[in-house]
Amino acid sequence: MVSLGMQNQRPLFQIQLLGDHAIVYKKLSALVEDIDLDLLAFNQYVKNEKIKGVKDIILAYDTLTLIYDIIQFDVNPFLVAHQILENFSLSNNDIEENEKKSIIEIPVCYDPSLGIDLKDAAIIANCSIEALIQKHTEHIYSVYCLGFLPGFAYMGDVPNKIQLPRHPKPRAKVVAGSVGIAGKQTGIYPMDSPGGWQIIGRTPIKIFDPVKLSLFKAGDRVKFNSIDLAMFHQLNNQEDVH
Repeated sequence: MVSLGMQNQRPLFQIQLLGDHAIVYKKLSALVEDIDLDLLAFNQYVKNEKIKGVKDIILAYDTLTLIYDIIQFDVNPFLVAHQILENFSLSNNDIEENEKKSIIEIPVCYDPSLGIDLKDAAIIANCSIEALIQKHTEHIYSVYCLGFLPGFAYMGDVPNKIQLPRHPKPRAKVVAGSVGIAGKQTGIYPMDSPGGWQIIGRTPIKIFDPVKLSLFKAGDRVKFNSIDLAMFHQLNNQEDVH
């Protein structure tokens, strides 16, 4: 495992081989807030280059992992990993401006019948329900990574005022579309599943489809918009038809 300084004043990355079929590039500088723009640029570069033998690209909080075909990476993968990073450093490749600015807007109904923890969450946050909803909807969140369930996006950072603890004991079932908060992160349950996040609302939008896959990817920016119960049912019915 080594570190390589990138040109053009780019920060340091650390390279590590993960088993015999994956390369992990890790940012050495601590992630303070928001997903790292250099990782986004590196991710875009690898996608654009269509590097022979790279089977999958996994972007997370402070890492980029390349899954490769050991048959096609017939030279030392460590040397290949260095070469990919060096080529990127020389490319002066930045993420596209429209990608940085695009925002996915998600309608959410914060009615207590759907946001089953909303009342308790407001008490924990020592604020009114209205104030909690305002805080949650006025912020723009970054998708850090997908995990836990197919299409479950970990988004952050939640404003300090409404950061909430997980439930000590997870529920056996959280309904698909439920919007929750756990610590600094917020997210949407893409399907019915057990879960321990504080549920403050629900979206009628289908987050994951076996064919279309996830609505989100790491690096996306997301904003929640409050809708009333009537609009929720209207949009939900439209989703069911499709």
